Amino acid sequence: TTVMTGTIALPKGKPPRNGWPVVTFGHVTTGSADSCAPSRVTADNTELERLTRSDAAVGLLLEKGIAVARPDFEGIGTPGRHPYLIGRSLGRSMTDIVRAGRKLKLGLGRRWAAAGHSEGGQAALFTARIGPRRAPGLSFRGAAAFAPASHISEIVEMARNFETVSPLTADFSALGALILEGAAVAEPSLWDAFRKGGLSPEALALMPDTQRYCLEDLARPESFGGIAPGKLEGPQADQYLPAIYEVIDGNDAGTLKLKGIPVRLDQGANDLVVWQSHTQELGEALTGGGADVTYEVWPGGTHENITAPDFAAPASADWLAEQLR
Repeated sequence: TTVMTGTIALPKGKPPRNGWPVVTFGHVTTGSADSCAPSRVTADNTELERLTRSDAAVGLLLEKGIAVARPDFEGIGTPGRHPYLIGRSLGRSMTDIVRAGRKLKLGLGRRWAAAGHSEGGQAALFTARIGPRRAPGLSFRGAAAFAPASHISEIVEMARNFETVSPLTADFSALGALILEGAAVAEPSLWDAFRKGGLSPEALALMPDTQRYCLEDLARPESFGGIAPGKLEGPQADQYLPAIYEVIDGNDAGTLKLKGIPVRLDQGANDLVVWQSHTQELGEALTGGGADVTYEVWPGGTHENITAPDFAAPASADWLAEQLR
């Protein structure tokens, strides 16, 4: 049994006769330590901005009479490690919070959809694959993803070329630690590979930090931010990289076949974290796999503001409400 936590927000008033339609909403990357769980957010958390980044988007859904379930994801706020960017785990988390919510007699109906930002956007797309089978008694209506994570192996390959520490590399190294941890949670033999020269001694010594710190603190100079991305790997890295890439590529949302499922992708034109070219390619891959894709690029949109009311949140909320009718 895997224990997971999350929150469920309900619209004001009494539920309609068929129950509230539900959106399960996946959060942006916050880290994998227990303090990185959005349900545990405190005002003094260094991750406060990311932990609350989608609150406005959730509020717009509530105003439309849609209940919103927000999973913390496996291993965040509960025992065990977080399988970062591992699609099956994310899709299960997103689906199971809806199933659990229906058992709580909150007035949740059968119609549901998935949404999310960045890692949560990838989670929403995997929910479109996993959810209908995992919750066969419910009616899945579509997935909306804000700047969903994709093409991770390309980003890792690029980051390997950064050999010196700078303010620009700190987040890459912090994210690199989470990616490596997630791959090893999915493929446990990689832990041995890390110890046998897959990771540098410096990176290996810091790996416990992923269970103590959220993303902001992982990027500090005393943690992974003090190691250049190219220095995370050890002397035997080339031997083990194919196995790492196999896990990463097997969990890329571009591999999904979502025949007939409505999918909405929103992307900021100025996003420096998830690139517009990657989301465009993802949309083309999903279309090729049979999904009914709506893709919108937002001028001035960044990774930080794409879910804000001034950018994609209202259009996404309208689209979700239409699918849930």
